[in-house]
This record gives sequence, C-alpha cells and structure tokens, in this order.
Amino acid sequence: MNKMFNFWTDVMKLPTIGPMYAFSKDIGAYANDFINLGKIMAELKADMDSYWSLVNAAYIKAAKETAERAPKQLLSKDDFENYRRAAIEAFEDSFTALFASPEFSTVYGKLFSTQLDMSKAMQGIAEKNFKTLNLPTRSEVDEILKDVAELKRSVRELRKNAEMAKDDTRSATT
Repeated sequence: MNKMFNFWTDVMKLPTIGPMYAFSKDIGAYANDFINLGKIMAELKADMDSYWSLVNAAYIKAAKETAERAPKQLLSKDDFENYRRAAIEAFEDSFTALFASPEFSTVYGKLFSTQLDMSKAMQGIAEKNFKTLNLPTRSEVDEILKDVAELKRSVRELRKNAEMAKDDTRSATT
C-alpha cells in the first residue's frame, strides 16, 4: 500500500502540463464518479440476478411440465410429435404466465432503469474525459449536428426563394 501511495505521489509531482495534470486536478470528481458507477453496477447485478432467477424458474417449471405431459417412451413418430407438442405447450404456458406477471414487470422495469443509469454514468465519465483532453464532447457534437441541420434547412429555403424570384423576374420580362 505504501509503495502504491509513493508511486502516485511521484506521479503527482510530474510537470503540470498535459492530460495527466488535467486528470489529476479532478481526481476527487473522478473518484466520486467511479464510486457511483460501482454502486450502479452492484444494483445492476442484483437486478439481473432477480431477472434471471424468474426466467430460470419459468424454464424449470416448463421442463417439469414437459416431462409430466410427454410420452414416457419415444418409440414412434407419433410419440416424438406428442413430445414436441407437450414441450411447446408447457414452455408457452410457463413463459406467457411469467411475462404477464406483475412481478416480472417490476423486475424488468428495475433492470431496464438500472441499465439506463449505467449508460448515463458512463456517458458522463466519457464526456468529462473528452472535455479534459480538449476533444469535442457528445453534447457539443449533437449541438453541431443540430446547427448543420438548421443551416441545411435555411439553404433549401434560400434556394427555393431564389428560384421563385428568378421565375418572377422571367415572367415579368416576357
């Protein structure tokens, strides 16, 4: 631990130019961002565990029902067909019941929300890194794209107006 602390202390004493200085200046904010990201990841793991336990329970239920409904021996083509029908029916019933349940809706909603939170947190860290490295951030690129679209619209309108004015001038001279 002491070696690691000494190493980072030496790194912090390096010349105060370039990206290393910029990153080290905001080390507290980065630490908070990564702590927040860790919390979100832990929450995401818990939500994924809940989701997969529901899916697993539905699968086990369907497999058990398939075993109960299916023929005990598969000797003929009809036996295989009956087994296939039993499996399809059991899995359809089990997963339809799962997807229609309020518990699944709640778990899936939490999972989806946590995934969005994770994406937002990572995007925030990336934006901060781009800004530190003096690169355009996503929000700045989005703003530029919006401005370009607006300029295109304006140019189309100007061309349209110029064509109309040209047509008016031609019809006035004839």
